[in-house]
Amino acid sequence: MAVRYLGVSLLAMVAMSAHAEPPTEVIVQGQRFAPYSGDAVFSRVDLTGTQLTGGASLDQVLKQTAQASLFRRSSSLTANPTVQGMSLRAIAPSGAGRALVTLDGIPQNDPFGGWVIWAGIPSDGLASAHVVRGAGGGAYGAGALTGVVDLSLVPPQALRPYVEASIDDNGGGGLQAGFAMGQHISVHLTDRILEGDVPVRGSQRGAADVATHGRDRSLLINGQWAVAEGELSLLAGGYDSVRETGLKGATARSKGDQISLAWTRQPTEEALGYRLQVWHKDSDLANRSMSVLPGRSGTSLANDQVRTPATGDGFNAAIRHQTPNSEWEIGIDARTGEGESREYYRYMAGAATRYRVSGGENALAGLYVQGTHAIDRWTLTGAVRIDDWKTSGAHRFERDLTTGLPVLDLDLPSKQQTVGSGRLGVAYQVSPQNALRAAIYSGFRPPSPNELYRPFRVGNDVTEANADLKPETLTGGEIGWRRTGQRLHLDADIFSNIVSDPITNVTLGIGPGTFPVAGFIPAGGAYRQRQNVGEIRAYGLEAQAQYQISDTLALNAALTATHARVGKADAVVNGKRPAQAPDYSASVGAEGQMAKIGWRADWLFEGQSFEDDLNALPLKPYSKLNLVLDYPLTPQVSLGLRVDNAFDAAIQVQRSNDGTVSFDTRRMATLSLTYRR
Repeated sequence: MAVRYLGVSLLAMVAMSAHAEPPTEVIVQGQRFAPYSGDAVFSRVDLTGTQLTGGASLDQVLKQTAQASLFRRSSSLTANPTVQGMSLRAIAPSGAGRALVTLDGIPQNDPFGGWVIWAGIPSDGLASAHVVRGAGGGAYGAGALTGVVDLSLVPPQALRPYVEASIDDNGGGGLQAGFAMGQHISVHLTDRILEGDVPVRGSQRGAADVATHGRDRSLLINGQWAVAEGELSLLAGGYDSVRETGLKGATARSKGDQISLAWTRQPTEEALGYRLQVWHKDSDLANRSMSVLPGRSGTSLANDQVRTPATGDGFNAAIRHQTPNSEWEIGIDARTGEGESREYYRYMAGAATRYRVSGGENALAGLYVQGTHAIDRWTLTGAVRIDDWKTSGAHRFERDLTTGLPVLDLDLPSKQQTVGSGRLGVAYQVSPQNALRAAIYSGFRPPSPNELYRPFRVGNDVTEANADLKPETLTGGEIGWRRTGQRLHLDADIFSNIVSDPITNVTLGIGPGTFPVAGFIPAGGAYRQRQNVGEIRAYGLEAQAQYQISDTLALNAALTATHARVGKADAVVNGKRPAQAPDYSASVGAEGQMAKIGWRADWLFEGQSFEDDLNALPLKPYSKLNLVLDYPLTPQVSLGLRVDNAFDAAIQVQRSNDGTVSFDTRRMATLSLTYRR
């Protein structure tokens, strides 16, 4: 299959090159407001489209450049969809994600679970990523507890048509393509096969363990037209993503689509700017969980989540005023989500004996005001939000398939809560190249329907839902220094954050044993429940730097070091590090040009973390080296080689209570052929 991709792509590139015309200058009109100028006072990272295409997956690039992370160490290439939520600053990663991810203003977090299906975002079609760390009000809305990752597509009239085919030494490969239809419509296509390793290695491996596998397909259409002194933009697309995560029979398939219509008139000094956007999302997830037999001699089906239909709808509207020295914006936004999980469980002799339906609806509506004003060397910015959160229609029904009788039928009470949040920041321009900045902020994230109503299983570990969960809130501040020079750019700060009522998987017992609601937990398994647990206090240092040594050589580095501990909770977890939170994450890289060959090398480092809230299951620190080479065959066609984990580091990604350790993918070499006009 991978060889076929390469052959088809080569023919397409030859044909396109033969008819290629020199690129003409185009005027790029904004599909959205420019990033809010007040964000410059906070810890932020801005990435170009070229930077976003430099890794095996978009989430890995964000981890390398902005120290963003998924719930586990493994990337979206091998991870189950339910742990692909993104967090920033390593305060306390979560499968639902504690950072808001948007694409041209549309939240990419799933309406039911909060995770992000990265396979649905065409990294080769992105113009930029605007990452702002720290909570706060403003236009990003609820869910941006530890920050926001704001992605933007290349407008159709600026898109350079591209085709990329790749194959790797594990037998995987893919095809990505993007092209414009005239000046108003662009299309992005992806079809990718992912072949990984067997996560469990050596003497621990058994018949239960198989290699990871995946298949991603996506389509995204972007349109833009001049209408009524503004720009009307359309975004529509869908994805289909499959993951086999390393246990025999454990398979997840996520599908979804989204559509958005937005109209934007950019602000000028003489006139206000306006933006109105409406969007709709559908998603579905099928997920099979397996129980591991003694000695890892095999697996048996433990839970078959056959469907998880969910829908989300939303709109946002804003008015912006902008002059060289001041900017303000007033806006409203709202989004609703509903979904439910339908699954068979409690398997005996290979057959399900119970059926469960659990889910509900939630709604968020917010009003915000933000403003920035510059006076001489000083810049002051602030934002205030008021959000109303509601849940309704919550239900959990369980039926015995043998008798047909219900064993659990809960109509859970609705909830409503109004939450205020905001941020205030100030910057002082010490010199043309140096600025000092300070900020304080607060934010919140409501629990997802998945966290509220649906239990789940991973191997022999069972985690129960909790309908009594409250929104988690964050308050904090930071003090930083930013230097911007002709060759050197440096941005560093110290931060202190407190997350109150963090939603955590709390260990309540270790198998073998029978527990309330969950039932029997086998040996080596754990019984956990999602709970609001006291607070997490986190403080640390973050920095990023780029140094342009010459026209052909540049260096870069990034660091996040976080001291995070649980407090005001049960004695068994007080003082413990939150699960999956490393004490540091860093990268050091260089890129340059040697004759015609472009090259890049990035060395990534991550500190120790723990699988569980009790800090009984450590995951060792690791480092890995990624290499990229690019050789132009013609002005439009290039040959690329990427080597991930070049020194074949053993990276622990999961540890079970019985001591079984799973590892990330070994060294992998990927050869690509790219056409870009």
